[in-house]
Amino acid sequence: MNLKHLSWFIELAKVKHFTKTAQKLYMDQSTLSKGIRALEEDLGVPLIDRTANVFRLTSHGEVLFTLGSETLEKVEDSLNYLRDSTAIFTGGVVRVGIPPVIGTVYFADVISEFEKAYPSIRLDVIEIGANIVKEKVDAGEIDIGIVILPIASGNYDVHVLFESKNVLVVNKEHPFAKRSKVRFQELKNEPMLSLDSSYMLYNRIVSLCNEAGFQPRFKLLSSQWDMVARMCELNYGVAILPYPILSHFHSKSIQLVELCEPDFPWDIAMVVRKDKYVSSAIRVVQDFVRKYSDS
Repeated sequence: MNLKHLSWFIELAKVKHFTKTAQKLYMDQSTLSKGIRALEEDLGVPLIDRTANVFRLTSHGEVLFTLGSETLEKVEDSLNYLRDSTAIFTGGVVRVGIPPVIGTVYFADVISEFEKAYPSIRLDVIEIGANIVKEKVDAGEIDIGIVILPIASGNYDVHVLFESKNVLVVNKEHPFAKRSKVRFQELKNEPMLSLDSSYMLYNRIVSLCNEAGFQPRFKLLSSQWDMVARMCELNYGVAILPYPILSHFHSKSIQLVELCEPDFPWDIAMVVRKDKYVSSAIRVVQDFVRKYSDS
């Protein structure tokens, strides 16, 4: 089997469109089609249902997509292992996924210091919500993910880096501003402002509100934490945000209030997949981040 054609097929099965796949792979559509045909001839079975009005894999295609994805991942891991084993390590590229909120608080300094210490290793940093970080770690699209706990740790090596808490953010004119603590149940009738569903924080807020017996009333969902804080400043609603991030938002118009029943920690962890080969470059990054967080 031609592994190049297999990789084209895997990408086609993901994109579900010949033209878009060819564009993504920087090739002519005819070249892609010939490669898929050659793969079908090699296997002796049709992989694409060409009688359907929409893109659809045959049952053989579904099986090949599942097994072929696993095979290509294992081949890539083996090649990485061989590269590490047969050459003196001098550098490499490490793909790291970091949520914007965490990046702002902790990782700008980490990235800068790492580049000074290891100029031969390139960090490809992708700034995305923690939920998407997890998805990309699962898909093998990034090597190291920075996430908010809790996370199901069965398939990951998890190292806790920083521990803090989330707090309720209110305008100083809000009745809660005079309180030292607020219970989750008391948020039932409050218009809430939050980071959107690409962030694990959103999922945790929904879950904790549900445990308290109600659905949160979201008045605003944003991809930017400073937008959420600014709307609290304008008394548009109340929000739950990580305590460390608010040190970057200076305002005399907001008050931070502790949340209780339950408490709401904001703990940050570094994760890698247990079943993926960890290159020398990845190990260097892991060790550096661990030592930085310990200090």
